[in-house]
Amino acid sequence: MATDEEVAALYQRKIRELSARVRADRRIDTPQLSVTRRSKICGSMVTLDFNFDGDRIERVGFRARACSLGMAATAILVDAGPGQNADQVARAHQALASLLAGEPAEFDEHWQRLEILSAAIPFPARHNSVLLPFETAAEAFEELASSRAGRDQVTG
Repeated sequence: MATDEEVAALYQRKIRELSARVRADRRIDTPQLSVTRRSKICGSMVTLDFNFDGDRIERVGFRARACSLGMAATAILVDAGPGQNADQVARAHQALASLLAGEPAEFDEHWQRLEILSAAIPFPARHNSVLLPFETAAEAFEELASSRAGRDQVTG
């Protein structure tokens, strides 16, 4: 059973402030890609809209229905994602997964705010919600690569 301090850490001011940033949907009118993922464990759902500049995220829109931790993770990805490529987002995703597993995790300076999500370590049922926006972004990058490969075959 979680201690009072562990529960309090879940609702600390910084996490509440981050989650509040994505409470109101901010979608992109004409996204290049839009991906929705739902957690089978908790029902959290994140839709992310993407516009890309080459292989880098240019802009992220969102609709998030998740716990405060999932919303905070979404806010961090929305803020830190622009300018990042698939490898950079994947490294942040892996570091976050390591952090949640209680393993050593190193975040580059762009993704340092993810460390606040260490509050979720004692709550494994919340890990899926925390990782959901990164899984959504990974799927978007896969779709982007697939669509470009298809175009290359047609024009090649």
